[in-house]
Amino acid sequence: MALSKGSGAPRLAAGKGHPLGLWHQLRELPLVPMGAIALLLVMAIAAPLLAPYPPTEQSLLDRLMPPFWIAGGDLLHPLGTDHYGRDVLSRVIWGARVSLSVALVAIVVAGAIGTVVGIIAGYFGGFIEIALMRVADAFLAIPAVLVAIMLGATLGPSFENVVAVIGLLYWPRYARQVRGETLAIKGSDYVKLARVAGCSSTRILATHIFPNLVPSLLVLASLQVGAAIILEATLSFLGVGIPPPQPAWGVIVEDGRGMLASAWWISLFPGLAIAITVLAFNLTGDWIRDRLDPKLRSR
Repeated sequence: MALSKGSGAPRLAAGKGHPLGLWHQLRELPLVPMGAIALLLVMAIAAPLLAPYPPTEQSLLDRLMPPFWIAGGDLLHPLGTDHYGRDVLSRVIWGARVSLSVALVAIVVAGAIGTVVGIIAGYFGGFIEIALMRVADAFLAIPAVLVAIMLGATLGPSFENVVAVIGLLYWPRYARQVRGETLAIKGSDYVKLARVAGCSSTRILATHIFPNLVPSLLVLASLQVGAAIILEATLSFLGVGIPPPQPAWGVIVEDGRGMLASAWWISLFPGLAIAITVLAFNLTGDWIRDRLDPKLRSR
């Protein structure tokens, strides 16, 4: 036990192994954003079980039915129906699977490309570094949405093409981050000792440099998921992303664009899903960054 200053009463020290210390750490967790992400992942994985109807099932007799709390609504369609009689709740649930899948796969593709480019540029330097970084700068200098629309229109709307477009647009962010950290790591003593010991460049990159890049990659990836979801929704809304009638959130928002005054629920609920998802990933990403960055952790 530790005594508090100015008081004779004993006070338990709240160390890491103490229940008070554990409670303090739990209080620092972003429980609401993490809970939202967990719920979204459950929706995406269990969409066939959770959705009350198939996402493309039409029923013209039930078209433009409002949410259940509005006159004319029905609990059979809690969030209403669209102009084809498709259940909005079912399409939003299935949209979680489509939109999250696109964003997560695209971030993995972008991270893989950017990590390889950044490590090669930072470790080998010279002309290779200059050439690769100028290519990355060229990608960053062009507005992402403009490039995405051009590429999407050229390649055509499909899941694979949207993933390719987002991956091509986001890899420079990883490349610049990885290159800067690789430059710092390759000058460290343990890397110099590995060279003296005769380790090959491949071994040094795989065992000494890449493992030290993982925390930064996790932080950057968690912060980029929200941006990828917004970009996918933008492309789908403009008709160059996920092709209808697949229930991506951007597609559903576009479905109700012309009926915002009379059937606002068609676009509102997928729009809320996008906003909540992006906010949850951004808040969680900020927390991960604070926990993994030693400078911020020591404050």
